[in-house]
Parts: sequence; C-alpha cells; structure tokens
Amino acid sequence: MRYLLAIALGPVQDFIAAARRTADLTAGSALLVDLAQTVVRFLEEQPNTEMIFPASGQKSAPNKLLCIVQGEPHKIAGEAKTQVLKHLRGQWEEAYQKIAPSVQPLIDSDIVCWQLKNFLEFYAAWVPLENGDYPSARARLERILAGRKALRDFKQPYKYPQHPKSPLDPSLDSAFRTEAHGDGFSAPEAAQKDPALRLKPRETLDAISLIKRVRGQRGVPSTRELALRAFEHILPQEALDAYRALQNWQAKLGLDDLSDLFYQENWQKLLKDKAEDWNLSEADRAEIELSASKLHRALREKGIPLESLSYYAILVADGDRIGETLNQMTTPKQHQAFSTRVADFAGYAEQIVSEHKGYLVYCGGDDVLALLPANRALACAYALRQSFEQTLQPEMPAEKRATLSAGIAIVHSMDNLQVALEWARSAERLAKRLRDALAVARHPRSGGVNCFSALWNRYSEWDYWIQAFHRGLADGFPYELRQLVREYRTLDASADIVRREAQRVLDRKQKPDESLTIPEWIDSVATLDEFVELLLIARFLAGYIPKEKQV
Repeated sequence: MRYLLAIALGPVQDFIAAARRTADLTAGSALLVDLAQTVVRFLEEQPNTEMIFPASGQKSAPNKLLCIVQGEPHKIAGEAKTQVLKHLRGQWEEAYQKIAPSVQPLIDSDIVCWQLKNFLEFYAAWVPLENGDYPSARARLERILAGRKALRDFKQPYKYPQHPKSPLDPSLDSAFRTEAHGDGFSAPEAAQKDPALRLKPRETLDAISLIKRVRGQRGVPSTRELALRAFEHILPQEALDAYRALQNWQAKLGLDDLSDLFYQENWQKLLKDKAEDWNLSEADRAEIELSASKLHRALREKGIPLESLSYYAILVADGDRIGETLNQMTTPKQHQAFSTRVADFAGYAEQIVSEHKGYLVYCGGDDVLALLPANRALACAYALRQSFEQTLQPEMPAEKRATLSAGIAIVHSMDNLQVALEWARSAERLAKRLRDALAVARHPRSGGVNCFSALWNRYSEWDYWIQAFHRGLADGFPYELRQLVREYRTLDASADIVRREAQRVLDRKQKPDESLTIPEWIDSVATLDEFVELLLIARFLAGYIPKEKQV
C-alpha cells in the first residue's frame, strides 16, 4: 500500500539563534540542513519512494519533509531517525578530532552521548493514500503530525543538577567534566586556549554547541564588519584601497572583526595582548595604522556620524499563507512544482543579499534570515519581496498571490546576538499581522525603541522621508510632532485638524524650496504617533548618505 509520509526535524529557530558569533549562526543553520539532507538521501534510496517536498534532486532540504512511500512507513521513519542520529554522531566525532588533544580528556563522554541522543526533535506521521485522494490525505496527515508535536516528551537533564549550563542553550549541561571547571562555572583554562573553540571564560558549552563552534568557519562577517560595510560604496579610491588593506591584514592576523583594526582602542589592546604571537615589524604597524587613519579621515569628510559605524541590520522574512496555498493543491505534481519554485527563490535570495553587501544565514524556501549593513536592509527586503512574488506566482492559485512579510531590526554591533535576533523576529511578527508588509525596528544603545510597520505598497515612503532629512528637513521635526501627539492625545480631534496641525509644524521645519506634505493615511493622533516612529528611523538612515550629495 502507498502511504503519505511526513517527517519534521527540530529544533529550528531557537537552535539557530543560540549563537554568540555570526559563525555560530551559520554553523547551526548548516548543521540542520545536513541533518535534513541525510533524511532526504535515505528516503530517496528506498524503493518506490517519491519525494514531494523537497522535490527530488534539490540541493537544500527544509526541516519538514513530505513523500510517498510503499511498504511499512513506521519502519522507514524509524530507520530515517537512526540515520540522522548516526550523522549527528559523525558530526561530533569530526568536531572532536579538531579539538586540541589536551582538551579532549576534559570532555565528559557520558554527557555528550546523552545530548547527542536526546537533542534532536524527530516527528513522523503517515496515512494511507487511498484512491489517490491527495488533498484529503495531506489534510489528515497534517493533523496527525501536529498532534505528535503536541505530545513531545520533555526529558530531564542528564546526571548533574548543579552542573554548569551552556550559555548558548541553558537547557543543556556543559560537556566538560565537573572537575575540569575552574571555579565551577568557567570553561577549563586549556579549552579557553584552544583556537578551534574560541571560548570565552564563561562559555561552558554543551556538545551540540561545541559542534557549532568547531564547524563555524572563519570568513563569516562579524556584526561589526557588517556595520562598516555600509560605507564601502562611498569611499574614494584612496580610502577604498586602505579598506582592502585592512581586510588583508585581518586575514593575515586571523582576526574575526575588521573593527579590531579600524578602532584605535581595539588595535592598541590587541597589540598589547598579541605582540609575541604576531611579531609585527614597525613597518607593518605603520601600514595598519595609516590605513585606519585614511578610513577615519574619509568618513569624516563625507559627514558620516561615528554613531552609524556601530549599527547593522538583521532581516527576517517569511511567506504569507503558504499553508493555505498548499491546501489548494490537488496533486503531488503541483506540490513538487511549488517545491521547485521555492528552491529557486532560495538561490535568488542568496544573490540578492550578496548584492546588498549582506550575509545570508539561511533561506529555507519561504523563510529567510540575513545580516546586512543598516542602510542596505530596506532595499534588500524589498528586492526579496519582489523576487518571491515573481518566482512563486506561477504555482499559486489564480485567486491567491504569493506575498512575503519581513521584519528588520537595526541593532548595535555590541548587542547580544541572541537578543538581537529576537528583536528581528518581533518585527517580523508585526509585519505578519498585516501580511504582505514590512516592519522596521531601531534599537539604539540609549533611548526608546522606534518601530514602524506598513504594507509594501507604502514602501516608497521610506525613501521619501530619508531623502527629506538628507536634503535638510530639521532633525527636531519628529520631536515636535511627538509633542503635538501628547497635546492632542486626550482630544477627540478630527483627521483634518490633526493633518493641518502636523503640516503647520512641517512647513516650519522644511527648507523654503521644499514642498513636503503630511501623508493622507494620518487620520488620528494614533496614526500621527506611528508617523513619528517612521520619521525617527528615517532620520537615522539619512545619516548614511554622504553630505557631498546634498542638493
């Protein structure tokens, strides 16, 4: 008998977000893709198996798989789980071999075995594919799979109730032996010195996080480097050459952050700590410091505020109504064609993010996570939305339209990465409430958060107001409107009065030769307050535009 089989792997978002470095993010995403591909390869090897999602031959694999099998689905699912656990064990053994021999005896093999066995969330469900009724079978399968997930078994942590917890995943114990911890809560000193682990003193990592850390390859841009990329396109040739020179020195010295060479305080500290290891000549030091000096001078001449050098953006995007779309597909062939289109979009997404000087952490079809320079994030999100619609439109039902909602968090490069990722997901949730929308949140190091969300058809407003501030709209304009909001909050003012008063303030704050107008969608004090949030973010982004381009 033929069966429709679904397999879901986890954890996903929380696992990927468990990261201190951008390299941790990449390694976590790559590990999940590897595990999913292991399941796909196993299923494709089974006789009379037809892959539906992902379609056969696709390079990447999502965390949720769908296929048609013959025989005994419970045995197929059980063997698939065995194969994926075997692969995870292989990943640990590969990572373990890269750990320094002096550190290996400090690792508790019992804890590692327990964590490797219990880390993965593996759910499987199957239903008979009777009379070829694919829509009914898939609907029933989804209900059963949801029930399996709801009955997840939460197991007690292994062995040591007072054992140090992993900072990346506090639900798991440190993989190091109890007696190896110096003060009980620090990573062993030998492990801290292991270049493969790059541990900070309090990073008492679990086995899965150790795999991520060892897998994390150099070359993944740091948050500070992404912040600095915002200015690469405006540098004159001399300064651009200096920028490239610093990048070359970053690679030679094995540094994760270009900012360690760019900022003098970082550079002087590194010289003090690494003098013996590096053994740099006076000429080498002079070249590095001269290159940094040229960059600083070029940015000052462009009128770029130093504050902007520390911010970058996290973009999270997700398709709207994908489940509803799949429910309207009546045959496996339609579903396979949709899967192929989703895979095509993943390829386009990587190219789009790269064109905007960003770094794609992952694209699981309709699910995107990317790190970008702050001044490129909005344009990148819009380009992703356009590509998503154009790529998936042919496979969508006539009455439906493929849409993508995106959330962007503009954050400081020193903010905790896990916290910053949650800020981006919060922005995405705001966009998803509207659907086919963009939400942008700016999280300054001091002061309140600014957040604005709107449908994509109002995207042009961002450029309108960014350019307005660039051309000379007074920086105090948003704050005067905020004062107006406070004054009118308790009044039942009509939309006409609110707009007239806002326009009066705008007329005083714009240049005489300008003709800026308050948007028509402002019809209450509440929407005026939302407009203030847009203005505060736009004013910040206007700071990335060189002054020499003013008109």
